Amino acid sequence: MMRKLIKKSFVLIVLVVLTQVNSFSQTKNSNFKQAFQNPAKQYYPTPFWHINGEMTDAEIVRQMTDANEKAKFNGAAILPVGGTKPDFLSEDFFARYTTILETAKKLQDNIILYDDTGFPSGTAGGEMEKLYPQHLWKSVEKREIIPIRKGIFKVFIPKDNLLAIVAMNEKTLERTNLKEFINSDNNILSWNVPDMDWKILVFTCDIANYYKKDYPVDYLDTLAIEKFMTLTYDKYAEKFKSYFGNTIKLVFFDDVGFLRIERTWTRGFNEKFKAIYGIDPDIYYPALWYNIGTETEAARVALFNTRAELMAEGYPKMVSKWTKKYNMKSTGHPPENYGIQPVDVSGDIFKFYRYTDLPLADLIIKYGRGRDGYKLISSASDYYDRPITATEIYGALKEDIFDTAMLYRALMEIQARGVNYVIPHGMWYNPKQVGIPPLVSPYSEKLAPALPAYSDYVARSCYLLQGGRRVSDIGLIYPIESLEAFYYFDAPKNFGIARFVYPEADYLKIGDILTNEIRRDFTFIHPEFLASDKYLVQKNKIHLNNTENYQDYNLIILPGGKVISVKALEKIKQFYDNGGKVIATSLLPSISSEFGQNDKVLKIIAEIFGADATSTPILKTNKMGGKALFLKDPTTEKLSASIDLLTPNADVVFDKNALTTSELGKFSYLHKVHNGKDIYFFANSSDNKIDTEVMLRGKMKLEAMDPHSGTASQLRKVSYIKQNGETYTKCKLTLKAVSAVFWVNAK
Repeated sequence: MMRKLIKKSFVLIVLVVLTQVNSFSQTKNSNFKQAFQNPAKQYYPTPFWHINGEMTDAEIVRQMTDANEKAKFNGAAILPVGGTKPDFLSEDFFARYTTILETAKKLQDNIILYDDTGFPSGTAGGEMEKLYPQHLWKSVEKREIIPIRKGIFKVFIPKDNLLAIVAMNEKTLERTNLKEFINSDNNILSWNVPDMDWKILVFTCDIANYYKKDYPVDYLDTLAIEKFMTLTYDKYAEKFKSYFGNTIKLVFFDDVGFLRIERTWTRGFNEKFKAIYGIDPDIYYPALWYNIGTETEAARVALFNTRAELMAEGYPKMVSKWTKKYNMKSTGHPPENYGIQPVDVSGDIFKFYRYTDLPLADLIIKYGRGRDGYKLISSASDYYDRPITATEIYGALKEDIFDTAMLYRALMEIQARGVNYVIPHGMWYNPKQVGIPPLVSPYSEKLAPALPAYSDYVARSCYLLQGGRRVSDIGLIYPIESLEAFYYFDAPKNFGIARFVYPEADYLKIGDILTNEIRRDFTFIHPEFLASDKYLVQKNKIHLNNTENYQDYNLIILPGGKVISVKALEKIKQFYDNGGKVIATSLLPSISSEFGQNDKVLKIIAEIFGADATSTPILKTNKMGGKALFLKDPTTEKLSASIDLLTPNADVVFDKNALTTSELGKFSYLHKVHNGKDIYFFANSSDNKIDTEVMLRGKMKLEAMDPHSGTASQLRKVSYIKQNGETYTKCKLTLKAVSAVFWVNAK
């Protein structure tokens, strides 16, 4: 008997360890179908729990038990908000937090540590502003001085927060760095004004003075962030270190970024710029507001890229460093993380997620909002070889139109774009006073009956979607350099957050056509990363050289944009010379993101697309089979025909019956490979029934796995055909409205 008990205990320990080490390790087991039908707790949704009332031990236990048993939620992300009692970070608050953790431990739930109160993160509930006002959020300010006469001009220039002082000729755009003309003893600038066409521009870095009541920390300054973390993160560590890595496995930061369209900056900016580019930035500061001539685009790219690097190396990295110390992981997001213009919110969405363990897409405010940008976040996960991409989902979707179908509708669409961990928004401690709808809780009369089945769907689908590699034949260049080159501060037409772009900025439109109309999956590729050794040209493909989530692209799409780095363009040219296929849309690059290399860009573009491609587009070919085409007007029809012409053997092919006419929802798919299994996810978020023929590249023996019911069945009437020299598996797909299914190759 004792030997049997020891053996049983050993098996349980091994299973626990395997689950902790590899969230998708069940696919290696013979219990694959059983694990799909009854997934492990870690795959279930973990909602926000807004603490908008007076916490008591009894009420904490009651609500957490109800969430566990009646909604099948896996714990909660604890979000203190206005109205949280006891007061945030007080001893009584931590006492109630202990009750939360102990209750979660008994229920075998997880708790996500939300790192502040409200949002954005970085205020410490107002304590940051009280204790460390010098370390708050900062902005770059410009002051213009117009000399009244030629000759010697003198003015006092405070140096404490001075970034640059530049004289600029308004007619010729000539610029002169005036720092050397400042007397270090008395801070008096003395300069001989040549004529009246010159003005003096003074750039300083000041504490921000915008709309917020409580200002957040300077996200770009690691010293400032360290001060903030002593007020929040370290206090949690003092109290709850024993729960880290078991009950608390994940830390969440919220809306860390540039918040609106402010001129967010930091006092260490010049030092970072010089470390990256080897020169001082002073002479380029006017480009933040003005056209400075032929160097305008390269100057803006350099300045905004430096700010993006500071953001990446700032708050997200500091959080990741702290969580690793305590055997946890980090997640979170900047504002508008799927917006078409990242410069004024995240800097660069790929770089923002450089250190974040679970890149996160924030699906909020309105159903369908940002849909065309969700793939930016999962593409960052692809590049960094991260197995999990999270979503904070449903926040501020209108309660009166939010129904059971919307629980699935919104989720399926973001899952088809690479998301596989779900944080619903959310539960409220006082469910009668919901500050941000909808209420996704066992206390929602409308949704409560549907939540257990919904949670099962989330768990089953996330079980199959986490880990592995995504099959993507198309690489769509992320035109960050063109976006940076276009952007400038205080632009008269900049009316919206993350919306100020040049007319030909079509990269999200192209991605949306690929996903929703043509149904050819793709991955966004950062041009700076493309130029690195992480991407290898192998024969007529570009290989993303990851350990697990490697990808091979046989088509590169260069979306509309005027500016690109020479190094990235040279990699695309190498790909084309080796037989690769390239499509450019709307606007061909003509300017280098590096200083003084415009001629190289023009030369390479002509070699790929032809010297007269802009005026007379042609299908350009080479002796290795490379093909290139410029589409000035990339409609769905033209793009579809061009892709079929250049790369006819799609990974997944649908017939015309896959089209939807519903005002709500889309039909889309995802193909992953994990532990030797091909896993296809088909999601119909529309109100139409889908009844279509599907062809899958390769010879497959398929099983249908239903995430709604947990059932699995062999697909019938499977046939195999040859098309363009490729073997395809053909089968009928039927999906009712707002439903999804997995097809798994059972080889």
